[in-house]
Amino acid sequence: MLAASTRQWWAFVLQGVLGIIFGVLVLLFPGAALTTFVALFAAWAVISGIGALAQGWREAQHRGNSWPYFLIGVVAIAAGVLAVFTPASTLLALIVFVGAWQLVAGLTEIYVAYRIRREIENEWIMAAAGLLRAILGLAFLVMPGLGVVVTLVVVAANAFAFGVLAIATGLRLRTLRDHPASSAGMRPSAA
Repeated sequence: MLAASTRQWWAFVLQGVLGIIFGVLVLLFPGAALTTFVALFAAWAVISGIGALAQGWREAQHRGNSWPYFLIGVVAIAAGVLAVFTPASTLLALIVFVGAWQLVAGLTEIYVAYRIRREIENEWIMAAAGLLRAILGLAFLVMPGLGVVVTLVVVAANAFAFGVLAIATGLRLRTLRDHPASSAGMRPSAA
């Protein structure tokens, strides 16, 4: 597997360069980025909701306590469908949808962590993640403008960070391709 990756090192570098360019473009052209974000969010929310419904269906077959997953699924699908029918000019409405989704999902995760506390260890991690998600959702509901700014900054920072890491990975793979024995900690034979 490593040998195949070292031959394709340039693909990582290309992905990295494109990631950095994308991050910079998001910050330079926030209007276009937000319109695209609306479409991507709609697709992601619907797919996420379908996944949650499927998980709820599996839970219903095995344990019977599936309503949290169904609730997350329905809210996610509703947020995605509403985003499709909400014009790009009303992006603040999308942030409110995202806020409601995050608030409901966070509170539900806290509930699930409480319910399964005797079955797993470290359930507090799930509860803490739910709490953070609920706080973020509440902040988006109270200050939707903050949600827009946070969304743009997070998307741009993620793309930029991914780009830098992908370039570093590609360059490292290139050195492994050029010097496989020395890079793996092995010395070339003197014969």
